[in-house]
Amino acid sequence: MKIDSSNTSQIAALQEAAQQRATQADAQATGSNSTVSLSALSTDLRTSGSADIDTAKVASIKAALNDGSYKVDSGKIADGMLSSARELMQTNTPPAGG
Repeated sequence: MKIDSSNTSQIAALQEAAQQRATQADAQATGSNSTVSLSALSTDLRTSGSADIDTAKVASIKAALNDGSYKVDSGKIADGMLSSARELMQTNTPPAGG
């Protein structure tokens, strides 16, 4: 599984903006009603992200963790990390002589 850094940076930016808004709202709070508006990107991220989660698999992993039967294949994890690192090095390495 490859993590798309563009989505994580967008999520981080949205979280930071939300934190700033919350801080501003706390500073201006006078007990009156407040409204919050989210961008379309925020709505898209929330709705599209839930479709990528296999809740049945998550539940089975949680159950295996709770009863101690979950086994980690460290070799598979290492292979995946090395593969991702190779991909990143190939895409981020400038051509020779440039």
